[in-house]
This record gives sequence, structure tokens and C-alpha cells, in this order.
Amino acid sequence: MIPKRVFLFSMLAGLAVGSAPAFAELPVDTITVRSSLPPVHPYRLYFTDVALPHLSDGKLTVIDGRNLKVEGMVSTGAFAQNTLSPDRAELYVMTTYYTKMNRGVRSEEILVFDAKTLALKQEIPYPARHAQALPYLGTLRTNGDGRFILVQNATPATSISVVDRQSGKMVSEIPTPGCFIVYPAQTTNRVSTLCGDGTMLTITLDEQGNPAGKNKTAKFFDPDEDPLFSPAAQDGDTYHFVTYKGNVVSINVAGETAVPEKAWPLGLPSEAKQNWRPGGSQPVALHKDSGTLYVALHPKGFEGSHKNPAEEIWVADVKAKARLARVKTPHANGLAVSQGDAPRLFAFNTEGASITVFDGGRRLKQLGLVGKGFGDTPTQMEVQ
Repeated sequence: MIPKRVFLFSMLAGLAVGSAPAFAELPVDTITVRSSLPPVHPYRLYFTDVALPHLSDGKLTVIDGRNLKVEGMVSTGAFAQNTLSPDRAELYVMTTYYTKMNRGVRSEEILVFDAKTLALKQEIPYPARHAQALPYLGTLRTNGDGRFILVQNATPATSISVVDRQSGKMVSEIPTPGCFIVYPAQTTNRVSTLCGDGTMLTITLDEQGNPAGKNKTAKFFDPDEDPLFSPAAQDGDTYHFVTYKGNVVSINVAGETAVPEKAWPLGLPSEAKQNWRPGGSQPVALHKDSGTLYVALHPKGFEGSHKNPAEEIWVADVKAKARLARVKTPHANGLAVSQGDAPRLFAFNTEGASITVFDGGRRLKQLGLVGKGFGDTPTQMEVQ
């Protein structure tokens, strides 16, 4: 006689074998490696991810803004800052490495990539002093003609280093105490930086990249009452800033001393109680030909809410100094816009690493194109 326990086990085993599903064979994946990116187009996005959950392994993702498909990726190391050359032919990454990944001896270099292929062209040694900060527009730039790469340092003492692109050597380091972020002029060999006392410092460079003069503006904003966001939208020699309380300040940096214009408000007096304020890591973008400014804002703002994601995008005319439209948006920490006759506005959210695409006219309209999962914690975007 078969014991009940053995009989039950035999039945279950038989059922398991008899009911095992027949799995269909999956097709074999074909893996391809491109030698270059697709042809250049005006909607190519360079999306920088500092990767806060694993800081030693940041990346930059190249995305086609027409369909939000990934075109390529570059590993950028720790606390990397990046920028494009003026002709968009090269991508520069200022990065940090440690001998034991997250500790040990610190070394730094500027990586030069071919923007068409993402192939590494050159590694420029750099002293360990570049700002260990989140990637923001202006922590790494070039001068107007692209001859010099300009690096924001913080040791924590602040300075700007000038690196000759062709020789691959640092030619000067310029102390900028109390000032931060790099704003190069486009038509002159000058670079400005925003200062914590409410002024702007302009440095004139000679042909070799050495400082030939320094001049500061008078105080033109109150850093305690209404400070400026450091990321600004550039149009030639003019930068358009927004303040924490929603005013716009435009500054021309071509001359020996920067020239700020009078601030003007984005909001209306009747909206004051709603307390709409800009926020995020890149709250402003500009379509240059039309003079259309886009600003990311959130309601019920308060001191300390300047990093809050936007709930609306406000559209303004920088020449008329007037707002044109208000458009709702999924949470957005930053804005970037393509140039040309058919612009698109890209609103990105750091949490979720998502991108929402709008028709970039003066009456913004969502195009129904949303992409997610482009990294961990991206904070900066540039457009081709």
C-alpha cells in the first residue's frame, strides 16, 4: 500500500510536469554599433545627468527631440560640467575621477568629444579645483570664438580658469572672490560673473587669455530681497535673468563694464496674492529670433521654494517687456528651446528624468510627446 504522503507528492509532480508550458523561442537580438550619430538636426538635445544615487558615474544623453529617442550617450564621471563649442562641432566635459571611485586621489581633466560621433578626441589635464557642483548652464563655457574654454572653480575660493583649446594648456586662473558662474560675451574677448553683493564683474582677456582688466557694476539687484537665478538665457552679448520673485533683468556684457537694464515683472498686480515664482535648475529659455522668453513658475512661492518644479510656463516678449501667455505644464525643473523657424520647447523634470515637448511658438501647445527615464537626476539641457 502506497503511503498517502508519497501518493500525493507523485500526483503533484505529475501535474507539474504535465502542465509545464511550452515556451516559444525568442528571436535573436541584433546588436549594432554606429560609427556616428544620425545627421545633425536643430532638435538634438544634450541632457546632463549628475546621477545623485551614484555620483561617480554621471552621464550625458543625446536625444532626438523630434521623437525623444536616444541617439547616443557619454560617460562623464563625477560632478561633470559640460558645454558645446560655438560651432556645435565639439562637446567639452569637465570631469573628476577618484582612484578608488568615490574616494582616494582626485584627478580632473577636460574631455573633448567629436559631437558628430561622440568619439573622444582629446584629454586635457586640469588641476583639481573645478566646482564640485550640480551641472548648470555657465559652470563650463567657451569664449565667443571658441578659442578658450572657461572653467568655473571652487576650492571653495572661486576663480575662472582659461584653457587654450588648441594647445590644451591652462593659460590663466583669475580670482573672482564672491562671484560665480561664467557669462562670456559673444563679440568681445570678455567674460563676466555674477557676484553675491548684487553686482557683476567683467574681465577683459588679452589675445593669450590672460586678464587685461577687471570692472564691476554698481549694485543693481538685492541678493537678500530678490536674488537672480544664475542660469540665464543668452542672446549674443545679452543675458536675460529671472529673479526669485519673478522679475526679468537683462544685462549686456560686451563692454569693459556690464550694463544691466531696469527689471520688469512677469506677473500682473492682480496676481500678486497667488505668489507665482520661478523655480528649478534651468528656469528660463529664449527663442532668439522672435525675442520670446519662456519661464518656469510655480504658485504659492516662498523663501526657499526656488528649486520647486513648475506648474506653468509663462511666455513673454523681451522687447515689449510684457507677458504674452500662461500655459500649464507637467512638473518641470528646466526649459530649453530650439532655434530656427519651427522651434520646439522642451520642459524637463529632474524627478523621473522626463521630457515634455511643446510647439515653441508664442502660444505654447503640448505636442503629446512625453519621454521618461533619461537617467537619474538630470539638471541641465542644451539644444543643438
